[in-house]
Amino acid sequence: MKKNVTIQIIGKQKYPEGHEDKQEVLTVGKIYERNEVFYVFYKENGREATDLGEVTTLLTMKEDTVALNRKGAVELAQEFKMGVLNRSIYSTCYGNIWISVMPHRVEYDLTVHGGRISLEYDLFVDDKLVSNNVLLLNVKEDIPQ
Repeated sequence: MKKNVTIQIIGKQKYPEGHEDKQEVLTVGKIYERNEVFYVFYKENGREATDLGEVTTLLTMKEDTVALNRKGAVELAQEFKMGVLNRSIYSTCYGNIWISVMPHRVEYDLTVHGGRISLEYDLFVDDKLVSNNVLLLNVKEDIPQ
């Protein structure tokens, strides 16, 4: 059964030049579990004039892997597995970009009521290191009042 959840998404990037960025977004979505696989999905809407539009994100957690699929204004399928380089194409209205991730931490602790997903990885564009990233999602079931 799909449960409504509130999702806090925290992203941090550290660039080779030394500066850092941080984003924090609060959104709503759903969580469910089927055959020992957890699914978390949510929609992102463009919040600024520079944003591309609506994107639906599905995270799939199975054994030691977190799969990320984004569809809509951008398209991306990535897999995060410790120590395994994953190459994918990031499709935008401006064209396609080859990106790769090399995960250093892939952890999740979920129940059907929520939990936490934590990823640390290096991000490459066209095989050039762009940033070291941390992505943290806190997922909490919405309890009816």
